[in-house]
Amino acid sequence: MKKRYPLIWLLIWLSAISLPGCTKNVEQIASTNGTVNRNNNGYNVQMFANDTDTSQNIYVINAISNPIPGIILMAPFQPGNNGIGYLFITNQNGHVIKQKKINGAVGKFQRWNINGKTRYSYNVYDLTGYIIQGAGYLPGYEIITDSNLNEIDRVQLMPDGQIGTGVQKSLDGHDFIMIDDHHYIIESYYQKTVSNIPTALDTIGNTKVIADIIQEIYNGTVIWQWDGTDYPEFYSTSIEQNQFSDSSVTYDYMHLNSMFIDPKDNNLICSFRNLNQIVKIERGTGKILWRLGGNNSDFALNSDQIFLRQHNATLEDDNETLLLFDDGEINSRRYSRVVEFNINETSKSVIGFKSFNIPENFTQYMGSVQKHGNTYFIGGGTANYVLEVNALTGEKMLEIMSPYSFYRAYKYY
Repeated sequence: MKKRYPLIWLLIWLSAISLPGCTKNVEQIASTNGTVNRNNNGYNVQMFANDTDTSQNIYVINAISNPIPGIILMAPFQPGNNGIGYLFITNQNGHVIKQKKINGAVGKFQRWNINGKTRYSYNVYDLTGYIIQGAGYLPGYEIITDSNLNEIDRVQLMPDGQIGTGVQKSLDGHDFIMIDDHHYIIESYYQKTVSNIPTALDTIGNTKVIADIIQEIYNGTVIWQWDGTDYPEFYSTSIEQNQFSDSSVTYDYMHLNSMFIDPKDNNLICSFRNLNQIVKIERGTGKILWRLGGNNSDFALNSDQIFLRQHNATLEDDNETLLLFDDGEINSRRYSRVVEFNINETSKSVIGFKSFNIPENFTQYMGSVQKHGNTYFIGGGTANYVLEVNALTGEKMLEIMSPYSFYRAYKYY
């Protein structure tokens, strides 16, 4: 999620109405679940998701071709309309199993297996909370539920050290990790005034920045905290929101947007959009173990391996493949990809690389990807689609289009 530009978001939403699979491309649209139509691509279009209060269509299924069996979780939302959120649990064809309307926008919706019990989590925009003006994020809190979506816990930022929560207690909605009941890793965007920006970059002094905060919380206590502003080298490697010259601006110079625990060593792999960089952080100490991409990569990358404004860095293939949603950039590369890296962490070298150009519109903000064999399951962010695609043949196994954005979409096999 990036800066809020109300006019841009409006244009994104209006352009989404004419995307393939939305009302412009369908012969007949009904808002009742289960209506079958045919679009001018020849696919069966099935309307399975609507707002039960307004009968407004939330998404349409534009293509189905033997998707892999599994359960899909989606939380479509309209950037700029923070008062309404939706949770959808569907089968592999996009048919709704369960849906819920939320008072407050929802960006991500996840499922967890905790000691054999199903848990769900989702972030909710806090309509009454503190908001950092101009920041591209979804401030609020994380809801933990049982298998029936009944709330069992609610998580917010905890006070620790210099991080107070008298005013700023919101989590950032980009990511959340559930380790066990009452054991979480959370992230927050925290407004701070800092004095450790190198003088060559900071022309005003005492500059306001967004501190990317990571907390590991166990039974209501912070057992480890990481603050990006403690590492001043990141100021000079930022590639966006790094002017540090206007006292009225709060600079989002890092923009943490994903966290993933590496099972091999239990450390965190984090994605920082505004650095064009993946960073591995040692849990407990906060030590930077390596950097991939950006202006000071520890790994040499060729031109094809350079990723831009990436999201959702995870490990796949028995934790040997680093998988990214590579958004691209509106001026220098206006198309989005899935990229896979195999890296040697000891020698800091790339030993394998693959890329796949996504056969959909460019995603400027947000996005997610999962891998299952030769198949990618993709949440298209502000390009307003969900796609399951065979990476070898390019066949679209499932395509969902919407006037709403999907920060992430998940499939559980």
